[in-house]
Amino acid sequence: MPDLHPFPALRFSRQAGSLSELLAPPYDVITPADAERLRARHRVNAVRLVLPEGDVPGMYEQAATLLGQWRDEGLLELDPVPSVTVYRQEFEGLDGPASRHGLFAALTLSPFDQGEVLPHERTHSGPKRDRLALTMATRAQLSPVFLTARDESSRLFDALLAATGTEPDGHAVTPDGVSHTTWRIDDPERAASLCKAAGAGPLLIADGHHRYETALEAHRLLGGDASAARRVLACVVSGQDPGLRIQPTHRTVVGAPVQGSAEDWTGVLSGSFELRPLADPNPVSAARHSEQHDVIVMWSNGQAWELRPTAGAVSAGGIDAADASIPSVVLDRLVIEGILGQDADTAARDGRLAYFRDAEEASLAAGEEGAAFLLPAVEQEAVWRVTSLGRRLPPKSTYYEPKIPSGLLFRPLDAGS
Repeated sequence: MPDLHPFPALRFSRQAGSLSELLAPPYDVITPADAERLRARHRVNAVRLVLPEGDVPGMYEQAATLLGQWRDEGLLELDPVPSVTVYRQEFEGLDGPASRHGLFAALTLSPFDQGEVLPHERTHSGPKRDRLALTMATRAQLSPVFLTARDESSRLFDALLAATGTEPDGHAVTPDGVSHTTWRIDDPERAASLCKAAGAGPLLIADGHHRYETALEAHRLLGGDASAARRVLACVVSGQDPGLRIQPTHRTVVGAPVQGSAEDWTGVLSGSFELRPLADPNPVSAARHSEQHDVIVMWSNGQAWELRPTAGAVSAGGIDAADASIPSVVLDRLVIEGILGQDADTAARDGRLAYFRDAEEASLAAGEEGAAFLLPAVEQEAVWRVTSLGRRLPPKSTYYEPKIPSGLLFRPLDAGS
């Protein structure tokens, strides 16, 4: 079973300023413009650590220097004793106000083939090199791996709710309107009980595959089963939490479907999909149609089509019922691999494949020759079903929203536990 533990966290002190001004989104969703705004927001905003300025490799050393300076200046303080942290996010959901609860703890690393921690997405190679260099320079885990527990008995969910009945020790509201509240639990028995509830069954990585794989490699490099590097900063959310929501990430293929060919996207796709034109080609309307009807919608050159894979294409692509429930898998097999002849990592690296949260941005990126593929959200149970078979989904198949920010707490690798 997954092994979770309290640990001495490194947190911003009151001297650092308002926590609302110090938090930053995860590094991989921060645009250059976002980074500039965050740096201007406060001189010790967490973006300066998770997305340092400069060139490789100096940027990583800069982050390490800043981390040391902030500790020396008392802007960051280490917990006097190991603890876990209960965390609540409050946000505006699709149906009104919503909340989500999690537990910050140190998770003992285990290889994926042991079945204690389940990945659900394939990863790109570039981000892993980047995060490893940052971890090795700072000797710290600066952002959590976000995991979900199936928690069919709701034991974890109930325990987290019960822990929020006392006065919180931290609170922030980020520019996106999300409220972040924390409760530090340093009583050994209460902390152990929460860790046991979170680790009662396998954990699924919701967000942070790169960070988990980076932690595995950092542990290999730093060595020692007694070192802090044997564990990773984790935030575990119950699968029974109604605030656990998955949003889609759309794909855009840049350029013509087949280089040098006059055949357009509808012609190429007709061999694998049944195409039905939509009356309203507006990208936002097309994305809404995709979500409402649980289908892939292609937008190309001002027109939109509903795509449904043919039985022959599904069979030829080796797509079984579990895979067919995940739109990104269908798209990956029949379009990225089937038409482009590349895997997603190579296509993204070559500039042929791009990812977007916004349907209009995805359509704009398609240009005159490309195509945007607007996907519906995948169900959490479908993700569990596929991962339980030992499979991984294409990169960016899920987008758990809201994100867990960087800066609520850090986990130094020189503090034990």
